[in-house]
Amino acid sequence: MLPSSSRVSLRTVSSSKPQLQHTESRQSVAASDDYYSFSDHTSSTSSRHTMGRYATPDSYPPLTRASTPNVTNLSRTHLGVPEMPRTMGRGGGTPRPGTASSTVRFGEDRIAQISPRSDTAVQRAPSDSDSRGAPTPGLDDGPYIRFAIDQLTRDEEVSGKGRESATGGENEYPVDRRVWDEGLGYFTRSSNPPPTSQAPPAVVRQSSPPRPAPASVEPEMFEPAEPPEDSLLYPALDYVPVALRPVSLGITIVCCLLMIAGVAFSNVWSSRHDGLWDWQGLGGKRYFLFQFLPQILAALITIWTFVIQAAVYRTMPFAIMASERPLDQVLQKLPVLSRNFLLPDWKHFQHGEPLAGGFLIVVWLSNLLSMPLLSCLFQAKWYIVDGQGNWRWTAVQAVGWTLVGLYGLLVIGLVLLLMRFARSWTGLMWDPSSLADLIPLIQRSNVLHDYENTETAVDVGSVVTPRVLRLGYWRLTNQLEIFYGIGEVDAPIRNPSLHQSDKGREKQPHGMAKVSFDLEQQTALAIDDLDHQLYSPFARHRWMVWFLRNTSVTVWIVTAFALFIAFVVVSFAHNAIQGGFPPRLPTLPSTGAFSSSNFLYSFIPALIGNLLFLAWQPVDVYFRALQPLVTLTAPSGATAEKSILLSYPACLPIETTALALLNGHYRVAWISLMSILSASLPILGGGMFIALWYPDDANVRITALMPAFYALVAFCALYTISTLFLRPGRARFLPHDLSTLADLTSFLYQSPLLADKLLREPRSKADLVTRLVTAPPGERDTSLYGLGIYVGRDGREHLGIDRFHRPGRADMLITTGVMKY
Repeated sequence: MLPSSSRVSLRTVSSSKPQLQHTESRQSVAASDDYYSFSDHTSSTSSRHTMGRYATPDSYPPLTRASTPNVTNLSRTHLGVPEMPRTMGRGGGTPRPGTASSTVRFGEDRIAQISPRSDTAVQRAPSDSDSRGAPTPGLDDGPYIRFAIDQLTRDEEVSGKGRESATGGENEYPVDRRVWDEGLGYFTRSSNPPPTSQAPPAVVRQSSPPRPAPASVEPEMFEPAEPPEDSLLYPALDYVPVALRPVSLGITIVCCLLMIAGVAFSNVWSSRHDGLWDWQGLGGKRYFLFQFLPQILAALITIWTFVIQAAVYRTMPFAIMASERPLDQVLQKLPVLSRNFLLPDWKHFQHGEPLAGGFLIVVWLSNLLSMPLLSCLFQAKWYIVDGQGNWRWTAVQAVGWTLVGLYGLLVIGLVLLLMRFARSWTGLMWDPSSLADLIPLIQRSNVLHDYENTETAVDVGSVVTPRVLRLGYWRLTNQLEIFYGIGEVDAPIRNPSLHQSDKGREKQPHGMAKVSFDLEQQTALAIDDLDHQLYSPFARHRWMVWFLRNTSVTVWIVTAFALFIAFVVVSFAHNAIQGGFPPRLPTLPSTGAFSSSNFLYSFIPALIGNLLFLAWQPVDVYFRALQPLVTLTAPSGATAEKSILLSYPACLPIETTALALLNGHYRVAWISLMSILSASLPILGGGMFIALWYPDDANVRITALMPAFYALVAFCALYTISTLFLRPGRARFLPHDLSTLADLTSFLYQSPLLADKLLREPRSKADLVTRLVTAPPGERDTSLYGLGIYVGRDGREHLGIDRFHRPGRADMLITTGVMKY
């Protein structure tokens, strides 16, 4: 028997078969959300599981306290039942005519009963409704009844169906209320949970003075916390990726300044000393120095800026949340994958990051024009020195000063980026470079309820509610525990299973084995019907980035082969390239060494090659990002090292190729290698042509350096053949995009990985890796993971990432089969 000071706490009412039975009694009720669970005790007076009500007495003697039913599975926030006046006699009276109350009955799986209290040690059965009762002055039972009905009709309310009242009319109670207790005292905090198992207590007379009813309190809120200084348990949240640190950015700035110095020196020296160096013919060391080396140096800077901007993209959303600025769509709209290649990206300006946005715009402009301009910086010009004429290498003044301005802008952009991340508070413990790095950030988040059923949404960003979020350390109100993650300030603890949303799909199937699709018999008309179903292959494999869809890839392959064939035919027909061809433009250099023909046949081939080089970069980015999810779709699961711990998007290009080869991801290895090899197109294309004077014919012709031309043909052939590897295949298709944090969170918001004790609050990347590769007790020797249908923390089926095998559960269902797109 519980002590008299015990509080009544309720958590979950299991209502597999709800029924509404009317009896003549004046009673009140309080029911909780399905997050809470009642005790499993059964009543000795009823064969069905019944929620009883407090009887309202006729008279009002002094208030007394009585023991309360036993309750299990307590959480931090409890459902408190306020005390009510009651009679001291055994009878209690009969209900008034014309009054009615409802006794709610549930299925046979568990019981939740609150018995009316009296002044004797005899507990009354819920069916004993013949007691007399009178309304309690000033206490309205209506909110309690509406709250209980709300809990019992939630499934129908979510799907848009209203439950009819006992009189046959429509229920007037709103179906989508999101209130806690409106001051009714449903929710109270209790520091000591009651015993988990005990016989139903008997009601005893109380002689102690009455205690006031528990006051209504707000649910526990998320509030920012400052951990103790110099504590190993709470690392500083100031991690910055290596590419964004002052030393790395400083070295890049120095390289750009050296390029500026070299170009400026060439311009000044050429104008004052009749050129730079004597011409020694087509080919040789000097030809390589002036026609190929400048583009090579520019290509190295360009590739390194790809690494820097990749670090900016994956870090900036977290840095914005750590800065606590009022931006409400960081998770949904700000990408974490690089996209600043052929077209500029203005997203960071829209999210209050002008320094990062300015850097990206400057990088885009520099990467687009630096190699084509450098390819036509140096030309051969006829000079008369000491009475003798000679061809000498010289710098084109207009092109040189344009390059000085272009690299000057790049230096300014790098300085702005250095200012942004110098002594910055990024909110990160380590580099968020893999899917696994997202787990510690959202383990205890209070915004996961916004992601209900987003794993199969077409556009996750349009479904998730905009919220101003913060990344850092937190504590709950009136609690000392400090934890880390993403959350909303001054918002309550929310659980995805607590708050049903209007984003819900139709009722899910009752088990994995009971659902199947005959893909051969599905028609185009059936796609819409299956689109929003969890098991629909059309919803599971609907999305691919536009430039990797089958139509786009087909157009790309056909165009690449057509252009390559035309290029080879035109180049080798009638010995057109080897014998030279007329420039059809003025060739004589100006006083500034500018030659129209030399500029055209250097700048245009380099620009075309540079566009092909830049066009390959987003392909490389998406194949790197897709590979972990592709590995997770293996029918037998995948190890953590080859799936959720893969960090290809954060690796250097050559590093990606090496790691992909070791992991057996050969397509990713080749595509990543081509992202480097394709830089040879603007390098060779911009330096192989030059205008030469042919004394025998007394004319000027555009001549190609044939070794460079043959090398260009070989690299063009590799580029063309590589387009055949771009067909992504069925395994690379997803339900939606994966370029934002919201997209990735939709695959994890219900995953048991978030509640896995083995993964609880890691404090370093090495700690996280160790926990992920270690198999939990009771599992197989190797810990495997998958992307498929699993049972989430709310007990329902979801599509996402989890351990492939969990003891006591069926293995994850990963859809396979043949589909046509």
